[in-house]
Amino acid sequence: MLARFGSYLNIEEIVDCIHSDRVLDEDMIREFERKFAHYIGAPRCFATNQARAGLLIALKSLPISPGDEVIVQSFTFQGVIDAILDAGGQPVLIDNSPADLNADVGAIEKSVTEKTKVIIATHLFGVPCDIDAISSLARENGCYVIEDCAQCLGAAFGGKGVGTFGDMSIFSFNYEKHMTTGQGGILAVNNRDLIGAVEKTVDTYRRVPLNPEKCFVYGMLLEYLALERSQYKKRLAATFGEECYRRDGKLFEEMDGLVEAGATEEEIRAALLPYLEKHVRRSRSRVQLGILPERVSRRLLSFRDRFRTPPRERVESEHLLMNAYRAAVGCIALDHLDAVNRTRNENTERYLAELDGHDAYGMLTISGKKQPAFLKLNVLNNTSYSVLEITRKARKRGFELGNFQWPKPVHLTYPYDVLVPHRREDLQTSEYIAGHLINIPIHYYVTPEDITGVVELLTRIGSRRTA
Repeated sequence: MLARFGSYLNIEEIVDCIHSDRVLDEDMIREFERKFAHYIGAPRCFATNQARAGLLIALKSLPISPGDEVIVQSFTFQGVIDAILDAGGQPVLIDNSPADLNADVGAIEKSVTEKTKVIIATHLFGVPCDIDAISSLARENGCYVIEDCAQCLGAAFGGKGVGTFGDMSIFSFNYEKHMTTGQGGILAVNNRDLIGAVEKTVDTYRRVPLNPEKCFVYGMLLEYLALERSQYKKRLAATFGEECYRRDGKLFEEMDGLVEAGATEEEIRAALLPYLEKHVRRSRSRVQLGILPERVSRRLLSFRDRFRTPPRERVESEHLLMNAYRAAVGCIALDHLDAVNRTRNENTERYLAELDGHDAYGMLTISGKKQPAFLKLNVLNNTSYSVLEITRKARKRGFELGNFQWPKPVHLTYPYDVLVPHRREDLQTSEYIAGHLINIPIHYYVTPEDITGVVELLTRIGSRRTA
């Protein structure tokens, strides 16, 4: 099956790099930070364990007091909200625009108050938001801007790279992103007056220890093998690979030995496939063994937890900083990034050309000022089938399509529907987007034949329109 995501990897290049003693040298981290800063055009960058860790560090480096407000769109990653809450801020949820799925600037303007301290400007799916208008609005009201570029590495607005407009910006390198280090992120600081404060905050945290660091990189390589279409039969999480290494000590030892020996891709594949097949079988057997499906379990836990203090994920941790293993992989990934993004954009253009005129699917409207670096192609479902039905039909044809990002906006997701005050009537567009969004894979490993097959499927489905 064609997987919904797939990061470009050259296994032998990565193994050759992490086989070197340099991956134990903190200078490798500095090299990655400098290289990334040069790529996007930022004065200073800090490599973090995840993008949300970078966001927490950014917020803790600002003069945020209890009750200070942070404006953020509701159709976003829950970890963004966790970071705001961990930093002591009060999230203020605003609606998204149906044009390009990013924040509605008018909604931001209406939400700014004297308590507003930060506006988070999120660039979704590789399409820049209206960052010029948001930046202007923030300046007029004395607010900081943090760009969330987790899904937009390599895009530009008016010829200037995203991530360089705000006071700070965050980037993500998990397996679903434009480039990957397994997990990881970067905090970029554009406002030179804030560099000292960020450095002080960074100094309060430690780097991820070596073995967990290896799990991220080894897991990335296993994920790569798991997503090959000859292997990929069932939906797997982007964290599947790293979780396998955390659970399986023998697998970890096997990969350690392969790296030490400087193994080839063929040797790694032959050694890891038996482990991969075992762990995939285990993930499939959970339902067969009587374990409740994740969806049902979450509903039951949600019902239980409504009678206690609402739980949520915490970003705060002792180890919020990336270590040298992933920094080495990041240096390699940056060398390939522009070529990978070109392929993603070319695949998107092919889809758009073939879907042109199919009004069964709502297409994004992207202004000429925005130069995307598409992460996924997104369309809005106008057919008489639900998105879930389309997902099932696509799976039978060997394609993974659907809304795999966020099935609900934050304000409809427990416990944030309880923890974050909001007016649901002001967030209707985000609900519509979540209910109608179809993610279409455009990654490096998508072929012209895949594009033709997906378009044929969508055309057949789209011939049955809603009234």
